[in-house]
Amino acid sequence: MTGVMQEILAQEEELTRATRTLDLEALDRLYADDIVVTGVLDGTCAKPAIMDELRRGVAQRDHAVAGGAQIVTSYDKEDLSIADHGDIAISTYRFVFTAKGESIDVHRRHRTTNVWAKRHGRWQIIAAHTAYALDARHAAMLSGEARSGPKVGHN
Repeated sequence: MTGVMQEILAQEEELTRATRTLDLEALDRLYADDIVVTGVLDGTCAKPAIMDELRRGVAQRDHAVAGGAQIVTSYDKEDLSIADHGDIAISTYRFVFTAKGESIDVHRRHRTTNVWAKRHGRWQIIAAHTAYALDARHAAMLSGEARSGPKVGHN
């Protein structure tokens, strides 16, 4: 593993920690001011929108906790791969997010690609793309196979 790959692995570990805890300061450092993110809702957004969404998440979490809600969440990365291109690096991984509580039961799988750039001696994400990672059952439902059943030939 190259030095760059080790550096990006450490940055990805910090990103995971900051995402799990909604550490706004760390996420602000990790995301470049000019980041462009393409998400699952077929659009792009910039850093102000990302940080606003994170602040809403912190407020929702704090409100739920203040109200006595018991919510258990997890955020785990799988299949992490890093490509070294000098002062640019690309990381890809699947992440699984779950949230369970009295009125919530969420289980999501996504595939993410982060483009990291080394600027002024530190790594930041300058572009990211996240998409749903569908299992075979969900893919079949989207294709219509689950509704109509398997195709049967006629003789």
